[in-house]
Amino acid sequence: MLLPKQAVSFAQLRSDGLDKWEILGLCAGLRLFPTPFKGIYYVPVEEERKGEFIEKPLKVLSQAVALFLGNKEFYFTCRTAEEALGLNWQPSGTVHIANSKLSRRINLKVRIDKSSAKSTWRARKVSRLLSFYGSEIVFHKGEVYGAKTKQTPYGRFALRSQIKKDRERFGEKSHD
Repeated sequence: MLLPKQAVSFAQLRSDGLDKWEILGLCAGLRLFPTPFKGIYYVPVEEERKGEFIEKPLKVLSQAVALFLGNKEFYFTCRTAEEALGLNWQPSGTVHIANSKLSRRINLKVRIDKSSAKSTWRARKVSRLLSFYGSEIVFHKGEVYGAKTKQTPYGRFALRSQIKKDRERFGEKSHD
């Protein structure tokens, strides 16, 4: 039924035979971890659930983005690609995603701060889990076919030459 270490959507859970209240119960008990996207969850393994951590947040985010966009036509670029490829060792907290569908910024810091300000056990845990994804997700709309990328177990990442082109194309500043 629910396979661990994967992102799932609310619709997938419903098609697997779970009703709305069962899904909400799994979420409330943090047997399904939240992702930055509404209606998309991560199924943790028992160690992650008990330890309240996500072992490979970028891999989970890649799966969640694919569900959110409805396709796998995206890749990580700019600062995110530099960090993943070892070109930059200082984490920025911002995830840059090039895709052909939308241009948007999702400010996770606001959600994290709101959750951590609440006094409930669940809100504090949700705040901690969301912080694994960074503080902001930036979607850059543009053509993704023909981009020079490298496939990794964590997703597709722009190569050094593509990062430079994407910075110019999307108007992102270099943080060298």
